[in-house]
Amino acid sequence: MVGKLTPDDILTASVLPAAMNMSPFKTPNDALAKAIAVIDNEPDPDPFNGNEATFWGDRLEPVILAEAIKRLELVDAQLEFDSAFMHPELPFACSLDGLATGSGTYDTDVAAGIYCPNGPVTLSGKVILEAKNTSAPPTDSAQAARGLWQLQGQMMCTGVDAGIIATLFRGGELRLFMYQADVAMQSRIVHTIHDFERRKRDRDWYPVVSSSDGNTAYSRVDDGAPPLTLDDEMSEWLAQLVNARQAKKIAEQDIDEAEAALKEYMGSHEKAAGSVGNVGYTVQWPMRNYKASPAKMTPAKPARQVRQSTLVIREDTQ
Repeated sequence: MVGKLTPDDILTASVLPAAMNMSPFKTPNDALAKAIAVIDNEPDPDPFNGNEATFWGDRLEPVILAEAIKRLELVDAQLEFDSAFMHPELPFACSLDGLATGSGTYDTDVAAGIYCPNGPVTLSGKVILEAKNTSAPPTDSAQAARGLWQLQGQMMCTGVDAGIIATLFRGGELRLFMYQADVAMQSRIVHTIHDFERRKRDRDWYPVVSSSDGNTAYSRVDDGAPPLTLDDEMSEWLAQLVNARQAKKIAEQDIDEAEAALKEYMGSHEKAAGSVGNVGYTVQWPMRNYKASPAKMTPAKPARQVRQSTLVIREDTQ
């Protein structure tokens, strides 16, 4: 398989969900920080070299695409590309898993694993193929962070007006999501590209969506900046933080006190049953098994059995 082809200093089709705040893995500021780091010739702020899931996604991609081509009777398939596809007018690019030729009109056929969420799809020439492999439960349409917006971006870069997101769910069910070019979606993508470029140029970060996202957007201290005075709105957020931290501290003390009492009561017993109001609960305090580990930078550890440090509380169900 060819490595990454798209540039990192502009928005790309695969990064669209992050830039549009539709990704469960990356925020808009993550995407912006990466592009700015490339421009400033600085290290990637959040390097990712893959994991077990991405490894199997790469390995299964040819299998997924081959089955999609077979089911839809596509021809002239191309599954390897030497370069990215650049948008003719915008600072925007994409890479493709596959490109083939198709003909005919398709509608949803659940038995064949074909889904046309927006209505019948007509193939009359080139069609984009995008492969996805996921452990998520099957859905009846492509998800925002799993190809939906990426495919529209790919269409914009290639001029192709139809595409298929071939998604293998949990290793046992392949669904082919078919879409035509969507004018409204592509208009939103154009706006996202322009906004991304402006923010990149002006170093204008997106609104912070979490505490860790704040670290991404504002990773440095300006030593010359004067102290700020919190206005009324920010003073309310300060009060919420102070109160929440105090409540958390009290809650942690309550948890420790309650666990200590329950552990003393349970002694060497693994399970206990009780109720809170009309709801029954099972309390578990099991053993945890650890396999032996070889010596590396630290001494070898023998296999051992240790009592779990935290009680497991489960609500009883009928």
